Amino acid sequence: MTKQHVAIVTDASADIPPELEEKYKITILPILINFKEKSYKYRGIEKGLTWEEFYRIIETEVPTTAIPSPGIFKQTFEKALEIGDSLIGLFISQKMSAVYNTAKMVIEQYMTDKDITTYQTGVNSVGIATLVVEAARLAADGMSKEELVRKIESWLPKVQYAGIINKLDNLVRTGRLSKTKKFFADIFKFKPVVGFEEDEIHIYGQLRAEDKLILKQMKKFGRNALEKMHPEVRTFFIAHSRWPEAAEELQQYLLEHNPQKKEIIIQESGVLNAFFTGRKLLAYGYVGEFDPNWILEKD
Repeated sequence: MTKQHVAIVTDASADIPPELEEKYKITILPILINFKEKSYKYRGIEKGLTWEEFYRIIETEVPTTAIPSPGIFKQTFEKALEIGDSLIGLFISQKMSAVYNTAKMVIEQYMTDKDITTYQTGVNSVGIATLVVEAARLAADGMSKEELVRKIESWLPKVQYAGIINKLDNLVRTGRLSKTKKFFADIFKFKPVVGFEEDEIHIYGQLRAEDKLILKQMKKFGRNALEKMHPEVRTFFIAHSRWPEAAEELQQYLLEHNPQKKEIIIQESGVLNAFFTGRKLLAYGYVGEFDPNWILEKD
């Protein structure tokens, strides 16, 4: 196998479609999700736990997540270096997980002789995925590490993950959101509009809990996002949790309002992210401009 100039590694929170993981030779670091009775690694839903069982369990139990041992980090990096002469790591926001800091520690202690550059992306889920897929595509096409680093560093300030989540319970239960904000969202039957600010989850406002309104506002958001996407980045993700028909409706609409001819990919949120968002998440991951009023302002 001919080696690439650079290989791409990420962590399991990135929600990479398996077919793109294989196509672009993306290496993924596992993350554990632990319930009282059992632990699941990486794509845990595919290893004996169904989605329905998963959502039933999290109604009453708060799982914990854990990063793998330094040895697993090292093994993952070594596996990626079989694909490329050098390595770029794109990881979940450092305010949500210790993955990035642990990766840096492993490299500094055990792999200083290797050409490895790491970034914390400041987002999660398909926000990471859009960066990873785009970088891996260019790496597979033969781009040098130096040129790819320049591109990634120009994309990072504009990477977005934003949308509408169903409920805030699990964000509160894990300490990622205050009970006060949840109280007001619940009492008025609102769905929170969320994104990332300064590498952590931020609530921009709420929409009434009506599916028709949510889809209407997400269509408007998506249309604006596609128009304002970074011209070099081709990948636009639609994420959902157990709401495929809504994601498909959004995809069809956006394909008809896609002036830059971006590749629009549907991806169901993986187990690590679905826990925090619950059912009926709709969100976008892309590189470009973002204005919360694209979701909040009604026509």
